[in-house]
Amino acid sequence: MKFVNVREFSSSATKLLRDDVEKGVKVVITKRGKPVGLIIPFKDKIAVAEALLEEADALLKESGLKEIDLLKTLEKVREKVYA
Repeated sequence: MKFVNVREFSSSATKLLRDDVEKGVKVVITKRGKPVGLIIPFKDKIAVAEALLEEADALLKESGLKEIDLLKTLEKVREKVYA
């Protein structure tokens, strides 16, 4: 895992993607020494899925939606993806 600050990321995003992320390295973006973002190589499908599920959980809690409604929506999306 590689850590870069926002300024470095801003000035070298293409290079980071090419030299690190495409080779499987996760990149944590920091601001004032604190993590603010994470770039996960798409090849690491489990890490991507975990990150998406974590974000979905946070969105669900913020939205006030019921879990059953979210599960129905996810099933519709799954059907479209795997159709």
